[in-house]
Amino acid sequence: MSDNIYDFPVDEGRNSQEIIRGKVVKRIKARIYTILFVVITAAIAILIYYFYQRNKVYSTLEVSNSVVFSQASGTNLLRFGNNILTYSKDGAGTTDPQGNLLWNQTFDMQNPMCSVCEDTVAFADYGGSTIYVQTAGGEAYEISTAMPIRKITASNRGVVAAVLEDVGVTWIYLYDSNGETISYFRTTMEKSGYPVDLDISPSGEVVGISYYFLDIGEVRSSVAFYNFGEVGQNSIDNYVSGYNYKDCLVPLVRFLDNDTVFALSDERLSIYGGSQKPMSILDTFMDEDVLSVFYGADKIAVITRNTDGADKYHMTIYSAEGKVLLEKKFSFEYTEVVLGDGQYAIYGNTNVFVATMDGITKLDYDYHKTIKLLLPTSSPTKFTLVTESSIDTVIMK
Repeated sequence: MSDNIYDFPVDEGRNSQEIIRGKVVKRIKARIYTILFVVITAAIAILIYYFYQRNKVYSTLEVSNSVVFSQASGTNLLRFGNNILTYSKDGAGTTDPQGNLLWNQTFDMQNPMCSVCEDTVAFADYGGSTIYVQTAGGEAYEISTAMPIRKITASNRGVVAAVLEDVGVTWIYLYDSNGETISYFRTTMEKSGYPVDLDISPSGEVVGISYYFLDIGEVRSSVAFYNFGEVGQNSIDNYVSGYNYKDCLVPLVRFLDNDTVFALSDERLSIYGGSQKPMSILDTFMDEDVLSVFYGADKIAVITRNTDGADKYHMTIYSAEGKVLLEKKFSFEYTEVVLGDGQYAIYGNTNVFVATMDGITKLDYDYHKTIKLLLPTSSPTKFTLVTESSIDTVIMK
């Protein structure tokens, strides 16, 4: 051996540790790569399935379940949560999609009025003196008024607002879930006009009222907001904000949620924001005659008469901020537009049309029964159809 070469002693224990450590690192890396591969593969599969479902077009409705459901002549049907609300001159009730009666309320009315807000519904007879309130859970109570009822509206917390008629004076009353009076104030034609419509926020704190009045032969309207919470306690008659409109009638005021409310006339859509003092955030003018309006939690669908082309109707769907999400022209006679998360449905008579919010048609179908009510489900391809004689659970195929 050469004298200028020196072999350092080998630490056998240290060398073994390095070998073991290297093997462990390799195993960890292998597991990480395997997990990443599985995650990426699953994500790609989910995206492929999403785009497949998003672009898939269906051709029929398959009935997966059907139960007998008959209604007397003159019965009105509405959605009440995920269930079916029926009411008439003789009473009201709620039935689930399986045909089970959940609750029933009897009354005797000549011109029944109904107001639904999420899990609360209120009924009253036009010109009567009793308001019947019912919750989805089955709780019920009555409110007695000292003056004839002209209009009612309910909040999700059981608070009810009512327009009551007196000689030369109109009163606005607010009642709590125990039927007790929270607050009230009066209006006159000379002071603010006659109340045409009103709605109450889901929280039960803010009431929006549309008035009309004549000013030297001209029709004028105003939309006023009243806060019955702490913010409005120091305001006269709880009035917190309002807006005037010339040469138009505003027949509809509705809250989308506690922060957004809209008003609709024959020429404009007005949107207001703010949970305490609603302020105007948008006015959208329309050139065509307004025929109907439908709304969901965060969307508004306005149907006007189409004046351009062969189609009879022109629908525009707006976001809660007033942005146009889509426009659709169609010709079949419609009953309602159901606005969902990412898609919408138009139905009427036997027609069912379903499309996404970005304009992809999912279904255009002629059902074999007349449809009176369509209820969405948790699945975008499954619906409950209420007909004149049955409740049908259907799946798009």
